[in-house]
Amino acid sequence: MIGLSGVNYWKPHFSDLNQFDKVTLHELLYRIDSTLKEFKNYSGGTLIYHHEDYENIPEMKDLYDKFNKENSHTQVCFRYDGKPLFSKKYTSKKINSTSNWQTRDSSIKSPFEHLDLYKTHFQQIIDNKIKKHYLYISLPNSFINQYMEQTNNLWDMSIPRQFISEIKDWDDLDNLQEKVREYDKKYPNWNHDFPIMGFRSVLQKGLLFPNTTFKLDKILVTGTHRLFMCAMSGNDYPMFIPIPKGKKVFEVKSIRPIFKDKTFLKMIVDINQKKCTLFLNENEIGVV
Repeated sequence: MIGLSGVNYWKPHFSDLNQFDKVTLHELLYRIDSTLKEFKNYSGGTLIYHHEDYENIPEMKDLYDKFNKENSHTQVCFRYDGKPLFSKKYTSKKINSTSNWQTRDSSIKSPFEHLDLYKTHFQQIIDNKIKKHYLYISLPNSFINQYMEQTNNLWDMSIPRQFISEIKDWDDLDNLQEKVREYDKKYPNWNHDFPIMGFRSVLQKGLLFPNTTFKLDKILVTGTHRLFMCAMSGNDYPMFIPIPKGKKVFEVKSIRPIFKDKTFLKMIVDINQKKCTLFLNENEIGVV
């Protein structure tokens, strides 16, 4: 068995959840909305992507009325801690498909800002592919720390891992900035996929939201930088995943081979027995 350590959440609205709990989409959105409202800088906006074609569909109109403040078309986006400390050191020039995380650090956005919830949720229910509830499960931080090597951008995380190990006091911002300068000279672009102050907030305050996946047979579709940050801060990695209609046992798989020796994570989820069996490719690692 691989044990879970638990998740420290920044705000209280996900803290009551346990492994294999089930929530509806409405409950998930309510918890996210309540979390955002805890911040003094929050000014509202669209929690979910607003699509004019869906305005007359009752299910979507209900979501827009409840979770898009005054039917705003402006996305939720605000900073919780002023300007990011390292934003001026780096450009937003993209490597592969992403800009350096430091230019976006300390910002909070809705996790569903670009997601078509009608297609990813309601249409799948209509097509009898998924149940109405999402399953809450966590990956153990011990597994992540032992086997994760890259993010979904195929960015090597060995140098960020080394950097974290050398910071003894995360409140000492002068020392933190000096260490960043030292690493920038030695390892150009080393932190491209590692938001430094974002990690600091997870370490000191806790995680904001669980990850949510809407694909039936995939996990870790997004948010693998958070996968790394959760594990390195001592947290398990919490996820909501859809439940296939008519199945009590089902298989999901990571979309990238980001684990040791370029392997995929495969997970067999057994709802009745409340267990998840983890594999790297076809090699069984253990049961959660």
